[in-house]
Formats: sequence, C-alpha cells, structure tokens
Amino acid sequence: MAGRRRGGRPGVIDLGPRTTPAPAPLVEPGAGLVRVAVGGGLLVVAAAAALLALGYPPVLALGLLVGAPVALAGAWLLHRRPELAAWAAVLVFSTSAELRLRLDPTIGVLKDALVGLLVVLALVAVRQRPSTLRRLSPLALPAAALAVLVGLYALDPAGAHGTSWIFGTRLLVEVLALLLAGALLAPRATLVHLVRAMVVVLPFEAAFAWAQQIAGPASLIYGWWGYEYGSQVRSTSGGGVRTSGTFEDPFQLAALAVLGLALALFVASRWQAAVLIASAVAVLGATSVRTAMLQAGLLLVVYAVKRGFAREAAALGAVAAVAGVFFLATTTSAVRPGAPEEPLLLTLNGRSDAWALAVDGWDSLVVGNGVGARGTGSTRTEVAVTGPPQFDGSAPDAAFAGNPAFLDSSYAQVQSDVGIVGSAALLTALAATAVFLVRRVRLDPTDGAAWAALGVLAVSVVDWIGRSSLASYTTGFLTLYVLGVLLGAVRTQEQP
Repeated sequence: MAGRRRGGRPGVIDLGPRTTPAPAPLVEPGAGLVRVAVGGGLLVVAAAAALLALGYPPVLALGLLVGAPVALAGAWLLHRRPELAAWAAVLVFSTSAELRLRLDPTIGVLKDALVGLLVVLALVAVRQRPSTLRRLSPLALPAAALAVLVGLYALDPAGAHGTSWIFGTRLLVEVLALLLAGALLAPRATLVHLVRAMVVVLPFEAAFAWAQQIAGPASLIYGWWGYEYGSQVRSTSGGGVRTSGTFEDPFQLAALAVLGLALALFVASRWQAAVLIASAVAVLGATSVRTAMLQAGLLLVVYAVKRGFAREAAALGAVAAVAGVFFLATTTSAVRPGAPEEPLLLTLNGRSDAWALAVDGWDSLVVGNGVGARGTGSTRTEVAVTGPPQFDGSAPDAAFAGNPAFLDSSYAQVQSDVGIVGSAALLTALAATAVFLVRRVRLDPTDGAAWAALGVLAVSVVDWIGRSSLASYTTGFLTLYVLGVLLGAVRTQEQP
C-alpha cells in the first residue's frame, strides 16, 4: 500500500540499503609537474630530431637538448628566487660577446631570452602582489612618457615596418623592459645581489683587460685571441691601446666600470666599495674612454653633494666645465682620414655633422625619418643571427660623419626615428625621474638607492649626448637594468 512504512523510524521512508561514495583516487604530489616535464622533454627531443632532419648542424640539436633543461631549471629558480636575476643579467650581458666569438654566434640569443623571461616573471610578480606595482606610482609620469615613446616606435609614422624598424624597435623595447623588470622583481633584495655580482665580475674584467694590454695589439689581432682591430681592440688619439675585456668594444667595458663606481659610492659596503673602486680605476686605465672619465667625475660630484659639500661640488663642477671647454678648444682632430684637423669644440670629432643628419626639413623634425632609417637601425638589412667581429686580414670599415649610420647620439637617434614628439617624451621621462629622485634624497638623505639612481641617471644623460647608448647592447641593457633595480629599491613607502 502506498505510503506503507517498513521497520525503522516512524515517518521515514526506507529507500533501501545505504551506500557510501567511493573515495577519490589518490594523486601523487607533483604528478602533474612530472607529466609536464615528460611532455616538454619529448617536445625538445622532437625539435632536436627535426633540426637534424632539416640539415642543421648537430651542434644546434645538441645545444637544444642540453640547453632546454638548463633554461627551464634557470627559469624555475628565478621564479622562486627573483633576486638572483641580477647575477643572470650581469653574467650574460658581460660575457656574451666573448662566448659568441669562442663558441657559437647563436649564444647572442641568450640576452633576448633572458629579457623575455624577466618580463614574464615581472608580470607574474605583479599579478601575485599588486602592491609591487602600486609602490611605483610616484613614477607614473615617466612611465607614461616612455609608453608614448614605445607607441611611436611601434607605429613608426614616417617609415616602413621593415628589418631596420624591427632592429631599432627591438633594442628600445628591450632596454625599457629591463628597466621595468628591474624595478618590479624584488628590487631591494636584488640590489644586494647586484652589488655582489659586480664585485665578482668587475675585478675579473679589469684583470682580463690588462691581460690583453700585456699581450699587445699584434697578439690580440694576429694571434690566438683573434680580435678585430676597430672593435675589441682600438687605439687612442695618442697612439695607446684600448682593450675591451670580454665585451665587444672598450666603451662597453668602460660603461660597466662607471656602473660599478656608482654602486660603490652609494650602496656597497666598505670592502665591496674598495674592490669596486679599485677595479673601476683599473678598467678606466685599460679602456682610456674620456667620456667614462667624465662620468666618473660627475659621480664624484653627486657623492660630494650627498656628503653635504654642495657648494664645493658646484665649484668643482664649474672648474671642470671650464677646463673641458679649454681642452676641446685646444685639441684638434680630423673628421675622417685625410680631412683637415679642426678644433674638437667645433666638430666634437665629427658629431656635430652627424647630429645634423637627424633632422632633414620640417617633415623630418615633426615625425622623424622613420625608425631605423638612420643610425643604429640602418646597420641591419636582414633578420639573422650576426657573428661577432673577428679579424679577417683586413681593416674594418669605419663610419664617419656624413654616414647615416653615424648619428652617435641617443637624442639624435630618437629624433631621427620618431620626431619631435618622441624626443619630448624621452626628455619628459628623464626630467620627471630626476625630479622624483631629487625629492627622495631631500626627504631621506640616507636612501643610498635614491642617490645611486640619481648618479646613474646623471651619467646616462651625459653619455647619451655623444653616443647612441640608450638602446644598445650591452651598455643600454646593463644601464637600464641597474637603473630599474635602483628605482625599485628606493624607499617610496614601507613595503608590506
């Protein structure tokens, strides 16, 4: 009968024997990670086999088999310990030129892979901790100005999106990406490791550069070293020799010395500062780069201001400026071989003629000549991995004033690429960053990171006048990364 109840509690309908759900199958910890690792390993093996099948050299397949696991392990390590990115940046950027020459030109791709990895890690860090980005809100104006500059390079209003555009835009975007990654990836802890990395690398570079000096230019060019005159080995106006350590030219090595000196004066401990200063002096002696010596003097002026000697520093700066003008007025040089010698004050070794190439009429002033049409980008006509400079029995072609590849100024390069709006955006970013740092050191004179950032910014602004080093490898890469770490480490507010 409907509703009839059988045994049990009154009013409760018996639905039959009860069943309990089966327990979920146990999943071994890390099983998903193992599956991903196995799948990735199979893909790497398949890619290596494809390279062999397509006729590529076996060394590429072997490099892929060995390099892929190392790269994945390195990426995982940097994800867990982002402060170690300082070691990766300093080691990769400072040794890649020598490794390209000794091992294989494709090693140069490591720098691009490292930049991409650091950007990804920075984005992950921001997603996990939004406060990381909020700490940098005082730098919103320079960030916006740099975003405008990048947008102009992407649009390229006066040019075509060809190989030169790819090359010129890639360099600018990569250095600005390093600035961002340095500011976001655990900058305070990274700064500690950055100083340690420089304490290791800069003395090595100094010793290597002086070993090259002892070997002499004949051995460096014609012997086992295999360097190219005009690149790794250069001569001074007085007939001396400039050596480059593990870099591609002496100017890049001198830039590393300037960065090491900035860290030594403002953020390093006493013994670290002693090592960095001694190594920087040795490097400057081996490279004989006058601009780097000027930058070192400017850092000393900033240091004097930090120590409370602002008036003395201003007087010293004025005396140095007068001495510099006198030196330029009394020193002569030829713009190109065979040309009459002229005072450096009038031609700046041909740079005044080169800078004029950046502007070619009103259209050029407003929208530029196109990204890569002149200057650095114009030196690349195809997308390919280029080999390192090495001696082949002939002297290298030199770019002199009047050659579109010889702008030799970061400001002129930006003007030529994207016009007056791009130049204004760059100057706005520099001025806004300088204002931010000046306010910080006034508010907290003990903030060494702010002083160091101010020093690096000051020497960069000077360096960019006479060299296209803003978007360059390795000078721009190292400088913007160090500047980013220092900006991120500035105590804008207490970090949670």
